[in-house]
Amino acid sequence: MTVPDDVIDLVYKEARFLDERSYEKWVDLYTEDAYYWMPSWKDDENLTTDPNTQVSLLLLEGKGDMLAYVRRILTGKAWTYVPHPRTIHIISNVFGEYLTSDDMWKVNYNWVLYVYRQFYKDLLTFVGNTEMGVVKKEGLKIKYKKVVLMNDYAEAGVIYLV
Repeated sequence: MTVPDDVIDLVYKEARFLDERSYEKWVDLYTEDAYYWMPSWKDDENLTTDPNTQVSLLLLEGKGDMLAYVRRILTGKAWTYVPHPRTIHIISNVFGEYLTSDDMWKVNYNWVLYVYRQFYKDLLTFVGNTEMGVVKKEGLKIKYKKVVLMNDYAEAGVIYLV
């Protein structure tokens, strides 16, 4: 199904805010009760399915968790972001469907995240896909985001917002 332009624009805006380090603006794109979930892989073929009972690479439940995470980044307490890396998000294959019962767009897309860490002089590449729920609430807002990281080897436990 063709996804409306304003919904696709929201997907790109979120990536741009992360690349620009506009984390407060990034959080504002989400509903108060939104969640951001990056499941882990149980084995080579299966993801975890329940963030409440299984291990996740990252789980932020609600805007409060997101704001706390952003505060850690901005104050230097999130060592993954010290020194702050330079990032580029590339998004492709955006498609979706409108879920009438939930009054929400379910949007899927693939992505590549390049992370350059100046201090280490290295370029990391992460790839994956995302499922995102988008609702009309004071404009368009993200209700949930599930990020599947295909190359989930996290060097020294380093996971970035995707």
